[in-house]
Order: sequence, then structure tokens, then C-alpha cells
Amino acid sequence: MSADKVKFGIKNCHIFPITSVSGGVPTYGPVIDVPGAVSFSLGAQGDINKFYADNVVYYQSASNNGYEGDLELALIPEAVFEKIFKYAKDANGVVTESANVELASFAMTFEESGDQTGTKFVLYNCTATRPTRNLNTIEDSKTPTTQTLTVSAIPLADGSVMAMSTSTTPAATLNTWHQSVYFASSTADFLVEFNSMGGSPVPSQTVADGGKVTEPADPTKSTYTFGGWYSDLDLTDAWTFSTDTVTSDLMLYAKWS
Repeated sequence: MSADKVKFGIKNCHIFPITSVSGGVPTYGPVIDVPGAVSFSLGAQGDINKFYADNVVYYQSASNNGYEGDLELALIPEAVFEKIFKYAKDANGVVTESANVELASFAMTFEESGDQTGTKFVLYNCTATRPTRNLNTIEDSKTPTTQTLTVSAIPLADGSVMAMSTSTTPAATLNTWHQSVYFASSTADFLVEFNSMGGSPVPSQTVADGGKVTEPADPTKSTYTFGGWYSDLDLTDAWTFSTDTVTSDLMLYAKWS
């Protein structure tokens, strides 16, 4: 994929309530879709500490306390009030806010658009203030009012604050970004693609470092006979699925006769 030259906009916000924490590792509940994102300002939190000696700054360090900013939405979904702000719903479908409950923490995923691929983000450990509401009279035209949450994202116990995709993130990871909370695997994952050389398409695979590629069904090509997969375009290095392992992103090429 090509890297973005410019970034703009925000879309596809999702919230994953933290249902429990064990050993500093959170468990996330089902995803809540949060459509209608208008803007999200994230300010880095942390101080720069300077130590002076010999009449100069002898040493300095910067702390990372996460991020904080305002998330403006067209309308906050009811599920957010119930799962995050703990509004209680009665038999009549009325929800009640209580000052005696502890608000839930959550992970949040969202996207920043770009001229090529855009960037997907996840904030792992967020809390939010109760929403700010601005109610205005209707004048000559109806201007939608918005609701704003102040979101604070702090580090998890292992220091994780945020993850973001790049121009080299595999499509398999991007396509499932908002289905679960992404965590880096202990081993690298590599993208294996199949160039059928004019034959029927073959889906790509994500394979762990040192893992083996799952042999796909043979592609087809009218009037040609499939002759196997090769790791080079010259079709001299045949790929053996039972023994060959993946150590980097890989393109396999189909041979036809």
C-alpha cells in the first residue's frame, strides 16, 4: 500500500467496554457502534522533567500519561449510556442516571481518513465524562445539535496506550480492526499473497513468523494446467507447503503449462 500524503476526517468510532481486569490485562465486552463522529481532539498528557547541573540542562525526560480530548458526536448511542455511564433502564424503557455508580472504562477504535489508506487507531484504556448537551431554539433553519464527551486514555498496566495501523499493515488486520481490540502478537505476522498469473483469484493469508502457509485449492485457468506455486517470478524455486516456512511477507506465483 502507498503511504498517505495527507490526513483528514474521522469515522468508524467503536467502543469496547472493559468488563474485568485480571493481572493488569483487561477483558473487553461486545463492541458498541458509535456513528456520527464530528471531531476528536487528542492532546498528549505528560510532563517534560529537566535536571540542571553544571549550569545547563544535564538530563531531561518526558513522561507518557496517555491522551485527553473532546469527542464530538451527532448523537450518543443509547448503549453507551447503559454500558459506559451505567444508566439503569426500567420496565418502561426509561433510563436513570445515578451518582452512586462507577462509570465503565473502555477501549475505543476509530479511523482517520487519508488520500491513500488512512489510519486506524485503538486506545486501550479510556474513561469519559458524562456528555455535554447544548440545547438551542429552532430559528430559520434546523441546525443539528451535537453532544460532546471528554475522553481520557491512560496506559494499561503493561504501558500500552494506543496502537495505529501503517501503510504496511496487512489487509487481513485492517478488515477486522473494529471487530475486536487489536493487541500486538508476541511473534510477527506476515502477509502471504498468491499471484495466480491470470488464473482464478486465491485469497491471501496471514502467517506467524516461522509458520507454514496453508496450501490453497488449486486455481484454474482456461486451457492451462496448474503446475504449483513458486516463490520467484522466474518460477525456479518451488514452494513446498509441508516444509517451507514464512519469515517475511511473501508472494507466491502460479506456474501454468
